[in-house]
Amino acid sequence: MKIRLITGSCYIAVLLVFFLLKIFVSDLCFDALIYAFALIGTFEMTRAMKERITRAEKIVVFAFAAACIPACALSEEFLGFGVQAAAICFFAAAVALLSLLVARHEETTPENLGVAFLCAVYPTLLLALLTLANHIEGSETLARFALNSDLAILFIFVISPFADSLAYVFGRFLKGKFPKKMAPVVSPNKTVIGGIGGLVGGIVGAAILYFAYNAVAGSFDDMAIWLPVYLLIGLLAAAATEFGDLVESCIKRKADIKDMGRLMPGHGGILDRIDGTQFATVTVYLIFIILHAVA
Repeated sequence: MKIRLITGSCYIAVLLVFFLLKIFVSDLCFDALIYAFALIGTFEMTRAMKERITRAEKIVVFAFAAACIPACALSEEFLGFGVQAAAICFFAAAVALLSLLVARHEETTPENLGVAFLCAVYPTLLLALLTLANHIEGSETLARFALNSDLAILFIFVISPFADSLAYVFGRFLKGKFPKKMAPVVSPNKTVIGGIGGLVGGIVGAAILYFAYNAVAGSFDDMAIWLPVYLLIGLLAAAATEFGDLVESCIKRKADIKDMGRLMPGHGGILDRIDGTQFATVTVYLIFIILHAVA
């Protein structure tokens, strides 16, 4: 437990440093951290898949991870078409992978390609959305209420830990009275009551973020109308976090491993730390895009 707390504290410190660099220097500073997540996460995924992915497919997947995040970040920062850049990179990777069916037809199978596509989507394509969230710009209305990329990143990296923590507390202390399992085959230790706790954690985290962030931003004028929006984002992001946890559990069970890596003692690998965060990113980014479109 002590090692886990130390490692977790170091992780939070790294996030805080890069978030401050994002605020005071450039959004690209936080992109550098996302890039590190993508490269390390891709290494963890391809290693976990072992013989299920060929060497040639690994090269393509790593090339995609190496190119996608920088292309997405730089395109969004300077040209405003990060989505298109990510799509082009993924399309190029897909063509390269499918070409292996012809160029290396003896060792390349549809099953191998499916695993390779999984390694491309998880984590790099999901982290590309985190890159886009890091550059999201709101309308004048959203800017008035401080609904910007800074808040998007805070939602992503605050809601997920709150959801995980409350899920653990509810599951630990209430599973005796409410023992029903959430997904007994995929993750036997997760309970329905723990899942409910995770949703509560998302709402609590969103409420805290609402009062803390807007107090600092000085945007409390007419902010009452936005409290339900914050709480809804927290609820949906928490649900996405729990789904991400189940996806990671399923991948590890299929790969017959306990952790995705050993980079973070007490936690596992990078993917063990950001599994739910990646899916919370999808939710937060889409909600902010919708708010940008309607506000």
